[in-house]
Amino acid sequence: MTRFPRTLAVLIVAAAVGLGTAFVREARRDDATGRGPDRAGGRTERCLTCHDRPDESPGGAHAAEAIGCEACHLGNPWAFDRERAHAGLEREPGALDTVGRTCGREGCHAREAGRVATSLMATGRGLIAVDRWVLGETPGPDGTEGFAALLATPRPTPAQDHLRRNCAGCHLRTRGDNRDDAVRGIGSGCGSCHATRKAALTMRAHVPVDAKVPDDRCLGCHSRSGRISLSYAGLAETKPDQPALEGNVRLFDGRPATRAATDVHHEKGLGCTDCHLHTDVMGDGNAHAHQEQQVAITCEACHGPVQEQDERPWATVDDPITRDLLRMRTTERTPLEPARLGRRGVPVWNARPMAALPVEARPAAGADGRSAPWTLQGKTDGREHPVRQTPADPDHRLAGHRRLSCQSCHSAWAPSCTTCHTRYAPEGRQWDFGRGAVAGGEWVEESERFGWGASALAVQGDRIVPAIPGMVLTADLGASEGAHVSRRLYAAIDPHTTRKESRSCASCHASSIALGLGTGTLDLGIDGPRFVPAEPRSDQPADARDGWVSLFPEAPAPGTRTDVRSLDAPEQRRTLRVAPCLPCHAKSADAIYRDFDRSVKTLLDGGSRCTFEAPRWIGVR
Repeated sequence: MTRFPRTLAVLIVAAAVGLGTAFVREARRDDATGRGPDRAGGRTERCLTCHDRPDESPGGAHAAEAIGCEACHLGNPWAFDRERAHAGLEREPGALDTVGRTCGREGCHAREAGRVATSLMATGRGLIAVDRWVLGETPGPDGTEGFAALLATPRPTPAQDHLRRNCAGCHLRTRGDNRDDAVRGIGSGCGSCHATRKAALTMRAHVPVDAKVPDDRCLGCHSRSGRISLSYAGLAETKPDQPALEGNVRLFDGRPATRAATDVHHEKGLGCTDCHLHTDVMGDGNAHAHQEQQVAITCEACHGPVQEQDERPWATVDDPITRDLLRMRTTERTPLEPARLGRRGVPVWNARPMAALPVEARPAAGADGRSAPWTLQGKTDGREHPVRQTPADPDHRLAGHRRLSCQSCHSAWAPSCTTCHTRYAPEGRQWDFGRGAVAGGEWVEESERFGWGASALAVQGDRIVPAIPGMVLTADLGASEGAHVSRRLYAAIDPHTTRKESRSCASCHASSIALGLGTGTLDLGIDGPRFVPAEPRSDQPADARDGWVSLFPEAPAPGTRTDVRSLDAPEQRRTLRVAPCLPCHAKSADAIYRDFDRSVKTLLDGGSRCTFEAPRWIGVR
C-alpha cells in the first residue's frame, strides 16, 4: 500500500482547521448580530467582521444585520482584507449615478429610484428653463434640459455657468462633497432626504436611514429662492445691513432672519411631509416642466369643498405606492371608507373621516365643543390632527371671489427680494458644481433689500394666486453677446404662511401692492384712482422700482410662467371699485355684495339711501 504523503496531509489538516475557524467566526458573528443563514438572501458577508459596532449600522429596515452592507455600499463582501473588500465601494448609496445598483436594485426600491430620476428635485428642469429664458438664451420658460446634462457640458453658456455655480448644489445630481454648504454632509440622491442631517455632524460612524423625513431635511434647499421652508416656520430672511429688529435670529447657515407669523399648520405640529404626497416630492414618473405641475396636494383635498371626482371609496383607488405605504405603516382602509384625492387622483392616505377612527384615537373636540369631521395623521409622529371643512359662508360663496385660490386670501405674508443686480466678474473665483472644484470667474448677486409682507395678486390660468418679485433684475453677463439683461417678472407662489384668518378686504381692494403696482400711494380720488410710487423707476417715473405693472395697463405684465400674468386693466378696475364702499361695508355678508353691480347702479342713479358721494368711476367695470 502506498503511503499518503506527509506534507499533503499536513496541508489538508491546516486547510480544514482554517475553514473550521472561519466557519466558527462567521457563526459567532451571525449569532452576535442576530443574522442567520436565512437572512439577507443567505449571503455570507465579511463586512461585519470588521464593522461590528452598533453605530456602524443605519438601523431600522436598513440595519446591517438585516440586509448586510454590500446591498447598499457595493464592494466585495466575501473578501478578507480591506483593500479587496473596499474595491468598488459606494460611499453614498442612493447617488443617482449608481442608484440602479444600490437603492434601486431589483428587490429594493427600483420603482422609487425611477420616479426620483425624473422628478424636479433631480432634474431641476423648471429652474434651468426659467433661468436660461430670463438671461436671453431660450425663447420661453419651458424646457427639458436637466442638471445631469448641464453639469456635464464642457462649454457652458453664461446662463448654464450661472446655474452651475449658484443653483446646482441643491439638486440631487451632485454628490455629498460637491454640494451647497447648506446641504453638504448628508449624501446625495436618496440620502439627501432619507439620511439624518443632524447625525452627519456627530461622531456617529453611520447616519441613520429612515423612510420618515422630518422638516430639517427639507430646510437646506427650500430655504432658498421662494424660501418656503423658512416662511412655514415663521422666519423671514433679512439683509446683514438692515436695521436690527426684535426677534432677529441667525439661520442654520449663518444668514440673518427675523420672526414673522408662523403657518398655522406648523403651529399645530404638522411637518412638510404630513401634507405633501409622495408624488409631490419623489415625482410620479412623468417629466413635469415646473413644480406646480408635479405637486398633487391641494387645500381642498383636506378642507374641502371637494368635487365628486376628488372623493371616492378606497375600493376604487388604484395607487400601488399608497397601498405599499399603508402596509409599511401596518394600517389598512376598508373598501367603503372615503378617500380624499389630490390632483391626478393621488390619495391623501393619512386623511381619514373622524368616524373611521376608534373612539379612543379621535382628537378632542375644539373650543366650540364640536368635533371636526376629518382628521390628518402625522407621518413622522402618528399624531391625529382634526381638520375642519371650509364653511359655505358669504366669504367663500361671494360671486366675485370664485376665482380666488385659498392662498390668495389665507397667506399672511410672503417674502420679497427686489431690484437684484447680477454680474459676472471674470477676475473672481467660485466653486463650479460641474467641475466639483473652484474655477475662474464668479457670479456676484446684490440686492438692495429683502422684505416681507402682503403679496401681490396674479392670474395663473383662470385662478387668482399670490405672487412675489421673481426676476426684477439687471444682469451683466460679461463679454457675451447681449451681455446686459433687464427683466421685470413676478412669480406665482404658495408662500406657506397660511392662517385661519384671512387678509383684510382693503389689503386687496385698496392696495397698490396687491394690484402689482409696488410701494407707493394709491389715491382713490373723485376723478379716478391715481398711483404715486414711493421710489419711481428712472425709465418710467410713473411706476415704482419694485412694481410689476402700471395702473390700468394696455397689457398685463408677464410672469415667470407662460400661464402667469399680472392683473389686467379691467381686473384692476373691478378690484378697485369696491374700495370706496369698504369703510362702511367691510363684511362679505353686507347686502350690497349680493349683487354689487346692481347696488352700484342704484347708488349712482340716486335710488339708494346711502349718503356716500360716490365717484362716478366705480360704475365702470
